[in-house]
Amino acid sequence: MKIGFLTVGTEILLGDTVNTNLTNLGKLLNDAGFQLDKEITISDNETEIKTALDFLLSECDVVITSGGLGPTEDDITKETISKSLGLKLELDEVHLEWMKERWKARGLMMPETNTKQAYIPKGSEKLTNTQGTAPAIKINSNNKFIFIFPGPPREFIPLVNDELIKFLNENFEQKETDYQFVMFFNQAESSLASKINDFKPEGLDIAYLASKGIIKLRFDRSSVEKEDADQFLKKLDEIFSDDILAYENVSVEKVLSNMIIKNNIKISFAESITGGMISSLLIRNPGMSQHFIGSDVIYTADSKTLLLNNELDQTEDWEELSYNLTISSLEKYGSDIALTILGEAGPISSSKYPIGTIFICISNGEKTVVSDHKMNGNRVGIIERSTNKAYWELIKFIKNLN
Repeated sequence: MKIGFLTVGTEILLGDTVNTNLTNLGKLLNDAGFQLDKEITISDNETEIKTALDFLLSECDVVITSGGLGPTEDDITKETISKSLGLKLELDEVHLEWMKERWKARGLMMPETNTKQAYIPKGSEKLTNTQGTAPAIKINSNNKFIFIFPGPPREFIPLVNDELIKFLNENFEQKETDYQFVMFFNQAESSLASKINDFKPEGLDIAYLASKGIIKLRFDRSSVEKEDADQFLKKLDEIFSDDILAYENVSVEKVLSNMIIKNNIKISFAESITGGMISSLLIRNPGMSQHFIGSDVIYTADSKTLLLNNELDQTEDWEELSYNLTISSLEKYGSDIALTILGEAGPISSSKYPIGTIFICISNGEKTVVSDHKMNGNRVGIIERSTNKAYWELIKFIKNLN
């Protein structure tokens, strides 16, 4: 059984919108024991929609579409699919009245243009969209199943969970895969792969994904014998234990959050180059309200002076400056551990340090570690890599305390 995904939206091709539905669909299918086999993204064009649909139906048993169910003239997905399959659109009076009542409840009158959302292809099944006005639709076309879903993620994702996954579980066998993830930091992808090639078992289904200093290794345990998969994982741990972030598909900030909570640590930050990103990503994790005390975005010389409570020497060495800021953060917040990060993201350096240089200082008052690093990439890339590097250095600092 093969599954195809058709995303309709010129805004995605123009870069105005990120196709998060693709990422979420792939993950939700995989978690449920299924796999997305093909994906096509096209503009709001009738010919392109028909061509893409014909291709996916020729290759797949189930096709999911996303986008183009709105009330405006460029929303033509449902109309085009119906025309392509030779199905007439019929007005669903019950749904139309429900839409009008929904508008009325907000003290508004439904625009006439919204009526098009209440038209359903004849012979199809209307699926309840709990988060929006456009109904989702399921069509059986010669035992090929088409799910027409709205584009907004807050509508798309519940429909995938409530309708698509349920349908797949009831009608198709799950694919037997047993993916193991290993997250690495401080490794180059090509170098890591070369080392692993020396001992990986023959036939192992393995893949690498590098992003902002982190390498995600994924392998299918079911592709080899259990003993070989266990031995391979053991070998990874023996060789790369110092550079392994986690043995699951998890973000670096989640790993840090779990560690902070487990060790009952109260933390504070002083951020310059990262502008608050370290704090912002960390507090997305539940439970941090009991451990994250506070942070300062010390982006200018004046803000650094305020945290230090003294005059800032503009020629001061960043190693010394990061240390002084870290101690000030410890004293200000009464935290157990404080971290400071300074750096140059570019495009023009504002100090004696070249673009991409960062300094990270971590201290608990008794032990202090200051390190400098060189980050590559453009401004955004340097900032994101610096954030991940700060997390990694903090993880190592906490580990070494135990």
